[in-house]
Amino acid sequence: MKSRILNTALFLLALSIAPTTRVIAAEMPRGAALRIGVFDSRAVAIAYARTPATATRFEKLREDFMKAKAANDTTRMKQLEKEGQWSQVRLHQRGFSTVGVGSMLETVADKLPDVARDAGVSLLVSKWELPYLGKGIETVDVTLQLVKLFNPDEQTLKLVPEITKAPPIPFDELGLDAND
Repeated sequence: MKSRILNTALFLLALSIAPTTRVIAAEMPRGAALRIGVFDSRAVAIAYARTPATATRFEKLREDFMKAKAANDTTRMKQLEKEGQWSQVRLHQRGFSTVGVGSMLETVADKLPDVARDAGVSLLVSKWELPYLGKGIETVDVTLQLVKLFNPDEQTLKLVPEITKAPPIPFDELGLDAND
């Protein structure tokens, strides 16, 4: 009976956070304590933002902007400028607040089951998406393991403890103007 309740709770938790957070659930042996892998989404966002792929994406935006400028295509220039500004705003929201990083984790989705297995957890979820944990649920911090999936440089690895020690900026206090 207790196992059924825990499995139901796990299912309901996954349903409640699935729209905003990528959730990876693994098989849980009957009668085992529920172990959840939690992470600081800000550290994941910083690691993702500092990848060569992200730098390449922003460089491509700059190149496309310069081509549009050379062609005097002001409509395309405005579109690319807006896209670049809002991409930066979204990165800041994720890096400084508690905005979900599901789309970032999708880029390493094939490695998430290994992180869960190695940590001995049944679920990976942002620690900001757990407003309540009942008795009998154990959390395991997997922040660093997730950060390492993005092949961070030494400077990024040094940032992780600083990020995770500081409180997040409440989302409602973040600026939403791309020009700020």
